[in-house]
Amino acid sequence: METEAFNEQFDGIVQDLMARSNGTFDEVFVQQLVLNIAAELEDAPVQDYVRILVAKEAADEMRRLRGLQTLSS
Repeated sequence: METEAFNEQFDGIVQDLMARSNGTFDEVFVQQLVLNIAAELEDAPVQDYVRILVAKEAADEMRRLRGLQTLSS
């Protein structure tokens, strides 16, 4: 996925996740997470809901990772 296409389609998701994470995660990490999830859904038969699924899956993964960080500290 090209950088311009990513910025147009998923930058809002990254910014929202960054705001909700209160600095827990680095922006580059969140961008890569979103990009990886988007790549997994790139060939989904119905593209109407890809943005919603990417946002949900990324938020879920960040919650899981935050939980692991809490347990390890």
